[in-house]
Amino acid sequence: MMTVRGRPFMIPLTMVAGAGAVVVLRHLHGGMGRSAPGGVLISDAGLYDALSHRLLLGSLFRPVAADIAAVAPDRARVLEVGCGPGQLAILLAREHGLRMTGLDLDPAMIQRAGRNAETSMRLDGSRPSFLVGDVSSLPFPDGSFDMVVSTLSMHHWADATSGLSEIGRVLRPGGKALIWDFRGGGVPLHGRLPDPTERVRGSSLQVLGATTWRWPWRLTLTTRIELTHPS
Repeated sequence: MMTVRGRPFMIPLTMVAGAGAVVVLRHLHGGMGRSAPGGVLISDAGLYDALSHRLLLGSLFRPVAADIAAVAPDRARVLEVGCGPGQLAILLAREHGLRMTGLDLDPAMIQRAGRNAETSMRLDGSRPSFLVGDVSSLPFPDGSFDMVVSTLSMHHWADATSGLSEIGRVLRPGGKALIWDFRGGGVPLHGRLPDPTERVRGSSLQVLGATTWRWPWRLTLTTRIELTHPS
């Protein structure tokens, strides 16, 4: 609380949290990101896990997981592209019973994801598997997955159209992809980004719907895109 002209003035909690989020994101993007073939890597996977996924993105993952579980068939095979340290994949496997595979370009993130799964999952076969890979060249046969999901990763892909085509290839007929990414236009710390739905053009997928996803807090920085094979 602060005083304005002798009167108390309450700073909304969301403003305080928002300022903290900007500090976290600024730190994560200030010198930690580095380009690599296929996209962008974060240099310190442990710090990224602690600051971003556990403190900032935790508020994103639970509603996203509930949305994915509502769309996915029971015991669906699901690929998460850009899984980072594995928090969403672990949540989907542990609490929703989905058979998860997480893929990330960064070997350090995959090592971190494996350790997180070991400490979070039961030894009953429900633990996600994690592997290093590039979305533009997925190491899976055609039609391997019932669903493919990705959160805040696509804007880092070197070739988003190629990546979406690969996602279409590994989806079974009738399968769906759910992509959450920053909406087009100016995004804090990212500059101007293209509309994510535009990246679908030229790929093997079609857009079923694109809706604003309110995160972080009540801000409208992200878009949820639902994709499938053309009918």
